[in-house]
Amino acid sequence: MDDTALRPPEPDSIEAAFAPNLTLHTDQGMTSVANLLHPARPILLDHADRPELRETAQDWRQRVDIHTAKTDQRPVDVLLIRPDAHIAWAATLDEPAGDAVPALREALSGWFGAP
Repeated sequence: MDDTALRPPEPDSIEAAFAPNLTLHTDQGMTSVANLLHPARPILLDHADRPELRETAQDWRQRVDIHTAKTDQRPVDVLLIRPDAHIAWAATLDEPAGDAVPALREALSGWFGAP
């Protein structure tokens, strides 16, 4: 058995932490991370207008809600948040698409199955 799943996240890793309940500015007005999680579905939350990452997540749109929202306290570019409010994956600030796209695809497949 692979023991990597049993290891705690690296100290500098945001993954596995609770998602911060940020105030979000959307086209529909203000909301929060907690409000987006009310349907108890995973969410991909894009804070930095990263269309390549939203497009990658489209293959999982039946299982993952995709949101774009600005925040005054942007901790990362994009968060993949599990329904229990834990962070499954994050794209760091200005992470190159060549690194972020395959990492997101791997996280989506690992957490939510094949597209």
